[in-house]
Amino acid sequence: MNHRLLAIRRWLARNRDFESPFAELFSQPAPSPATLFRDAEIVSLDIETTGLDAMSADMLSVGWVVIAGGRINLASAETHIVRPRGEVGSSASVHGLTDTAVMAGQDWAVVLNRILEVLSGRALLVHHAGLDKTLLDRMCRYRFGAPLMLPVIDTLALEQRRRRRRQQEAGSQSLRLNDLRDVYKLPRYSAHDCLVDAIATAELLVAMVAHNDGADRTKLKDLYS
Repeated sequence: MNHRLLAIRRWLARNRDFESPFAELFSQPAPSPATLFRDAEIVSLDIETTGLDAMSADMLSVGWVVIAGGRINLASAETHIVRPRGEVGSSASVHGLTDTAVMAGQDWAVVLNRILEVLSGRALLVHHAGLDKTLLDRMCRYRFGAPLMLPVIDTLALEQRRRRRRQQEAGSQSLRLNDLRDVYKLPRYSAHDCLVDAIATAELLVAMVAHNDGADRTKLKDLYS
């Protein structure tokens, strides 16, 4: 998270009267970039949507798990089905969430509130921030009038940086979650279940940190996008 964004966050916290739980999120300091990975709390989150355009897609399900002390806390795992504005459409063939299933889900604003509660004081981890983080920003702007100004760790972006340092061709290997897990010798899981993907992303980050400087030397600033 760069200094300009931190300054904007502080200004908004002082000058805007946000509703809860957005107000509580802004009242908590963002995790310091100098925090060691072993001391940080990070929320690994994944969203299933009606499409790949984050500016128009609806959230259908969300799952997350917390990394604390360099370990994945499976007791913290949560998953929620979200009722969309329209139909699921052809995306059902990817994630298996049918119109019948999601109509029994929760209102998106209720689920967003819970996400913000969990993220308070923590960093956000996703695989491909261009979709999940952009969608959360859009939802927060619509509901609260400001984007989700949180530091983000993106395992896809981390791997891109690693390959650039090693002067590997960007297209030489897939950056898909399961393919990156293969690179780090992690087992394959079924894709497109939001909670499974959130846990898979958390495991990938732990493995990435272990393969580089380790949890005792890696700082959040080394991981932030």
